Amino acid sequence: MIKSSLQHLLCKTVLLLTAFFGLCSSCNPPQPTPNPITTGVLVLNQGNFQLNNSTITFYDLATGLITDDAFRVTNGRGLGDTGNDLKIYGSKLYCVVNNSHRVEVMDAKSLQSIMAISLSGKSPRSIAFHEGKAYVSCFDGDVVRIDTATLTVDGTVRCGENPEGICVCNNKIYVANSGGLNYPNYDSTVTVIDINSFSVVKTIPVAINPCLVIPYNDRYVFVQSRGNYGNIPYNLHKIDTYSDNIVKTYNINVLGMAIHQHTAYIYSYDYDSGDSWIRTMDLLTDKLSTENFITDGTVLQTPFCIATNPITGDIYISDAYNYTVTGDVYCFSAQGKKKFSFPVDINPGSIVFKQE
Repeated sequence: MIKSSLQHLLCKTVLLLTAFFGLCSSCNPPQPTPNPITTGVLVLNQGNFQLNNSTITFYDLATGLITDDAFRVTNGRGLGDTGNDLKIYGSKLYCVVNNSHRVEVMDAKSLQSIMAISLSGKSPRSIAFHEGKAYVSCFDGDVVRIDTATLTVDGTVRCGENPEGICVCNNKIYVANSGGLNYPNYDSTVTVIDINSFSVVKTIPVAINPCLVIPYNDRYVFVQSRGNYGNIPYNLHKIDTYSDNIVKTYNINVLGMAIHQHTAYIYSYDYDSGDSWIRTMDLLTDKLSTENFITDGTVLQTPFCIATNPITGDIYISDAYNYTVTGDVYCFSAQGKKKFSFPVDINPGSIVFKQE
């Protein structure tokens, strides 16, 4: 009887201790997720039209090592003719290859090809993403929707003439219709597509030859137009996506633009004179700096694209020189001082950042 009571008490004590330690364990706060770091920089080099010489350069930030033509190194074949856009979404890297009429999908870590999505005859230009879908603007006038899980096309909507830039903001898709193939009769509209119905809900008139659309704060979209490369200059508009109306026109010669937090980094280049500048704009006040962003005397000959590292805030600018020779990518601090540079291939037109 005494033995039975002791056994019962022992069992009860063990159960209580087990419950206690289990409770303490469950009360321990979860370990914080390490902050993401940028491990490398991927640069899409467009090459020259119809020469089938597009490449991807990888720059390892930890070691400074450069992998030229990284796609070929990994896959044993070339990337294609005229790579036009490069972006990471989830675990995949998407490359829009314009004159090869396809979207090359790769594993973002290894660059191993997963699938080449054929868009025959459509001349794809740019890509944007939202909730498991990729949206590709095509020079034939369409925006194509791709399911990023199955990598199949599951929708198409008609826009304006020769769509270029595309972005998603406030649950809508904004597409810049350049009309670039209709020179001198350029298009001058931005198409607004409802993302749920995947149908056009508005067409917004802008300056002629719009090429870039850049979202900001899930409220505004900046539209860069390139004029006619003659008597009509570049321009920049700001669209309020709540009303889908232009709320400001800046009347500045903007060729490229990238945003980090509430600062825009803007560059201009004059094809006739070769003059260029790079400035900053405070997006909370819409105030454009009067001084050049680069403060250490570094000179760029032909700025070709610009991007900001979302983690560090560093600014990357490519130089295409005369468009037929290999280029360079420069990294600057937010104070406009050069941190480093590295060589790339011909016409470095897109820069993305690998993160872990």
